[in-house]
Amino acid sequence: MENYSFFDPVIQFNNGTVDEEQRPMVSSLVPSIMFAAGVFGNLLALFVLSRSPKEQRRSVFYRLVAALAFTDLFGTLTTSPVTLLVYNNNLKWLGGQPLCDYFSIMLIFAGLATVFTLGAMALDRFMALKHPYIYHAKIKYKQATYIVLTLWLVAIMIALLPKIGLGKNVKQFPGSWCFFEMYGDTASEKAFAILFSILGISIIFTIAVLNIILISTLCNMRKKAPRSLNARNIIQCEVQMAIFLVGVMMVFSVCYAPLMIRVLVIQTGLTGRNNLFDLTVIRLASFNQILDPWVYLLFRRELVVRGISIIQKHFCPKTFKKKKNNSSFKYIERTMTTEKMVTVAQTSDIPVSPITPPPLLSLLEKNSSFDQCPA
Repeated sequence: MENYSFFDPVIQFNNGTVDEEQRPMVSSLVPSIMFAAGVFGNLLALFVLSRSPKEQRRSVFYRLVAALAFTDLFGTLTTSPVTLLVYNNNLKWLGGQPLCDYFSIMLIFAGLATVFTLGAMALDRFMALKHPYIYHAKIKYKQATYIVLTLWLVAIMIALLPKIGLGKNVKQFPGSWCFFEMYGDTASEKAFAILFSILGISIIFTIAVLNIILISTLCNMRKKAPRSLNARNIIQCEVQMAIFLVGVMMVFSVCYAPLMIRVLVIQTGLTGRNNLFDLTVIRLASFNQILDPWVYLLFRRELVVRGISIIQKHFCPKTFKKKKNNSSFKYIERTMTTEKMVTVAQTSDIPVSPITPPPLLSLLEKNSSFDQCPA
């Protein structure tokens, strides 16, 4: 089993030094850009979430989205500075084994906390659409905080297992990061690697199944819902959340699935050590923390509508002016919050009691009618 010294500035692998083809992969430029993009994107997402209407902030789904952004930001802030510090120190590790344990724990925690949160989001939408009575009777938005804290606790407990003997944290190529031993020979090292990979793959598969059920339910809702503005808004809101959830799941799957599959395949003995490939898959996994907030920001209906309006204003001023004048005479009905409206969307025979819409001028000023969904 190959291990790297914490005090050796020259990292070797595969019985050789870093050649010219591999030097770009061990450059500090890549982690620097990833760190800046991750911090900026997640801070922007949290700022946008904090500016959301009060009724959105009182939903379970909203709090889970906020927890996802916070988890991604936390994972970036707790790991990337260490990597940059090591690069600036000519790939000489500082802090010894304690810092290595810390880095590995934070990396494992961030990955597991993210997939746990995505699973909770998928389960939240599944319960809201398939079992609305139980959902609204048993699940309140305040409980989302306890759900998130529980998920984080489970994630950190699993991340601490290598520290207490189940697995081992070691420095990985090119010496700028630490992770659990993927090429371990002992039963405990193999057991933790299998636990990490199987747990992640299983949750991704479960989320995919729940999303398929969610999309099928939404299609049935569109057929059964009454042809009223309120019903259409309800369906549209749920579709928007479903698109966001599917988008985040696809991003996570593309980013993390290669790492989890790689870890699992290594335990079968079908592949040997490939440090450069391991570095590639872990960096791909780190991209998840960068892409998640942008999925949220890009799928916000308000942003899309405003973007179209800006394009029309600058490139089609006549069309924009005509559309703006016509919209001034339209009555805009405000949709209900997601926590109270999902039941109505599923079965058309349940009476609806819409919330009294606010003044027209206020809606036009804030554009709140374009952004009624938590996502």
